[in-house]
This record gives sequence, structure tokens and C-alpha cells, in this order.
Amino acid sequence: MAGCDAHNAGGNNNAGVDRVVLWALGGAAAGVLAGLLAGFGISWALLFAAIAGAAFGFFEGSAIEWFRRLKEQTPRTITMAGNVKCAGRNGFGLQPWTDGDWTTNFGQLTLAAPTDLPITAPGAVTQVDEVRTRPAPGSGLTQAFKSYNDDAHTVDILHCEISANQGSYSVVGGAIGSGAGLGLGIAAGLAICAAAGLFTFGIGAALCALIVAILAAIGAAGGGAVGDAVGALVGWIVDELSDFDKLGKTIESHENCTIFITGRWVTDISHEHNEIHDIEAVSYVSCQPAVVDPGLHLLTGTTAIGRTPQGGNPPVTK
Repeated sequence: MAGCDAHNAGGNNNAGVDRVVLWALGGAAAGVLAGLLAGFGISWALLFAAIAGAAFGFFEGSAIEWFRRLKEQTPRTITMAGNVKCAGRNGFGLQPWTDGDWTTNFGQLTLAAPTDLPITAPGAVTQVDEVRTRPAPGSGLTQAFKSYNDDAHTVDILHCEISANQGSYSVVGGAIGSGAGLGLGIAAGLAICAAAGLFTFGIGAALCALIVAILAAIGAAGGGAVGDAVGALVGWIVDELSDFDKLGKTIESHENCTIFITGRWVTDISHEHNEIHDIEAVSYVSCQPAVVDPGLHLLTGTTAIGRTPQGGNPPVTK
């Protein structure tokens, strides 16, 4: 089953992609500057230098933005009572397209803990509004935007996730691969120039510049793509060897059930909405579509879930 998308009302749901594009544009500018300083002049070599810089900036920016996208709220941990509107696993975690996370859209919301959360977010009336719209410190937002289960914005939800290792391994692999590929491409181009005796003025120097620039572009883009794929594969293996998939299916199997979700409350600046990310525990109550009083005593099971701060997963208990 595919993962669950959150449809924001306002804001920029593609803010993270936009920031990575800026990294790519900055890398392209740096590549042009490096080419001019190397004496490429206005030429095809300068174009390939820009491509090399853009590819390097793309993969490095993807990694940097990935690890700073989630801004923690205070309190860090909250518990929401509600109903599972959608649950599923995102596709194979090849960044920046997907991350392999288990996701759920959690609706018919009630704040179960903490019970004394103050209402401070602009325009918030209830504590649920506070959870959905308060911007976290360091997010740079004046408000987080409410998210919904549908494009028509008729079903209020809080988006929740269990992080796969695939996304993190993928962006790290892409950054390492792009940097290594860029360096090896430049080194290979210079070696070819030296072997062919092209370190001369005129046509020889221009041809040498073109060779170096082309190999640098191929190395930065190709190395990043290979590193991205290898990292995603390693992360997938790590996830498959753990109980990650079983934990995600705990929620999927309780779709349309009343449950409690506990986890880290964050603002995800890549989408400009609030989430529980990661889910750390789930208590399932009943498979009735309506949320019941969070203080009820019909608890039928509790499952530890998600990533601990030290890495790994807590045991499943029922």
C-alpha cells in the first residue's frame, strides 16, 4: 500500500524541494565561477562546469535539508487520541523522491496528553488547533498550516510517521557519492590531458578544459545517483532486518479504529505543517469510527513503536 499524503491548507507543501533547488542553483553558480577562475572562458566547458556544480549542490543540499527539516516542539512528546484515516508505507526510499517511511493520517483528533498545553498559536481556539498550527522554534514560520486527508480539505488530520533508515542512508550516500565522483572526474580529466599532452595554450587547453568539465559533471551526477541508490538499498536491508515493517503494519491493521498515538511533536519545514514524527507508541482501544473519551478504560493493547533516540526499536508488547 502506498503511503499517505497530507494536503495542506495554505503554506508551501514543497518547501523542502524548493530549498534543494536553491542548493543546485548555488552549486551551478559556484561551478561557473570555478570555471572562469580556471580560464575556461565562455565555452561549452563552462556549461559543463555549471552542470557539475549543480549536481554536487543538489546532492549535498538534499542531505543538509534532510537532517534539519524537523523542528522539535515543546513539549517534545504528546499523545493524540483519534481515528486512523489512512496508513501505508511510502515507496522504496530513493531520495529526494520518496523515503520508505510508514505514514498515517490521524483524524477525529483529541489531545490526550499533556492535558495542560497552553494555547499560543495565532488563531488557535482549541488545544488540537495548537498542536496543528503552532510553529516550532527554529522553523522560521509564523504558523504551521493545517493538513487534511483530501484535496477538498474536508477531513482534518495530523500527519504522523515512523522513519525508515532508507531516507537517511540515501541522502548520505548521495552526498558522499557526488563529492567523490566530482573529485574523481576532475582527476581523471587532468590525467587524460596530461597523457595526451594537452596542457598547452589554444586549442589544446580548450579541449583539456572541456574534458575535465565533462568528466566532472558525469562524476558529480553519476556518483550522486549511485551513492543515493546504494544508500537506499543499505537502509532498506537494515529496515528489513528490524521490526520496522511489522511496527508500521500495527497501525495499518487498525485503520478506522480508535487509537492513541504518542511521539515526537515537530514542525516539518519541508512541508510547513506539524506532525508526530516519529511515532513512539500506539495504544489501540476499539475499532469504532468515532473517537471516544481519552479517559476511557477499554484499552485492549499497547504497542511500542518507532525509533528510540539512541537508534533501534523498543520491543513490541501487548
